[in-house]
Amino acid sequence: MGEKIKVGTLQTPAAAATETLMRTIADEKGRVSLPIDVKQVLGKLGIKVETMFLEPDTSGLLVKDKANEPFKAVSNIENHPHRRRFTYAHELGHYIHSYQDLPDNEKAGKVEKRDELASSGTDPDEIWANKFAAALLMPASIVRNYWAQGMSIPAMSALFDVSGEAMTNRLSTLGLLR
Repeated sequence: MGEKIKVGTLQTPAAAATETLMRTIADEKGRVSLPIDVKQVLGKLGIKVETMFLEPDTSGLLVKDKANEPFKAVSNIENHPHRRRFTYAHELGHYIHSYQDLPDNEKAGKVEKRDELASSGTDPDEIWANKFAAALLMPASIVRNYWAQGMSIPAMSALFDVSGEAMTNRLSTLGLLR
């Protein structure tokens, strides 16, 4: 295996997401294809991608259950494909923010529950991972460009392969919806 790709951890989630895209799937001119292939990004960072049946209140998990083995980003197979994509991006955010420097011989893991704490938006690690996921799947400059061209929310949702709710939230976060 080649040298591990590292992303700066003291950055904002948006800057970390942009750097992640640039270091993994952007072409030599810094362009990315839509929709963002989050599984390819995970693979380039040495993270295995899995889907499996999880508890109904569990969206996914990030786990390194064996020493000297790669991390696994796991998504609940019963979730909608849009939810699974976001979960993979979210788990990648946790990896970038908290785990990429973990020694190979250590184990770690994080389970994503859809509970009151997760939905309340108060856990700083969850907020960071959500912002990272949104920025990774819906890069700000590309979203702004299509919005400025007059593209509709449903068309943008299809182009970015995200839910209408995710696209609406992203447009709001970027200050494009009032």
